[in-house]
Formats: sequence, C-alpha cells, structure tokens
Amino acid sequence: MKTIDFTKLKGEDLFWYFTNDYPDEDYSSVVQLLPYATMDLEKAYEILERIVREGKKLVAVYPFLEETDTSKMEYVGSIMDGGLYIE
Repeated sequence: MKTIDFTKLKGEDLFWYFTNDYPDEDYSSVVQLLPYATMDLEKAYEILERIVREGKKLVAVYPFLEETDTSKMEYVGSIMDGGLYIE
C-alpha cells in the first residue's frame, strides 16, 4: 500500500485525506467538525493546512464529559455540546 505524504496536500485534498483516508478514525471524526466550528469551508481548509504545517492537532473538548485544560490551546469555534481547539 502506498503511503501518502499529506504534508504536501492543500485545501480540499488535505481535508479529504484526513476525513476519508487517515488511519486514525477518531482523529478523522474530529477533523470533520472543523467546517462546523469555523462556519466557513475555506477557512477550515486554511486552518487544517496551518495545523499540518505547524505539527499541531485538533482537539474536540466536551466540558460535560471531562474537564480539559484549554488555557494553552487556541479556540477554533463552537461544536455541538463543546468546542474545537488547536493544540
């Protein structure tokens, strides 16, 4: 099986990779929340590109499930029952 260098992907191709082909299904489901948190698909693409470029990751935080220290995270936007952050 051929390995994809996702660091070379941009925009819609990068989003497609993370939401369909990325091996970590849990993280794929978090990436799928990005357009809902930004309310803008193009902005979601830009944020995802930056996350990959900077070696960061998205984190979905649900306060009613567990307490998570978000003080060192960057808030992206609201998602159902929680918030999406960059860590």
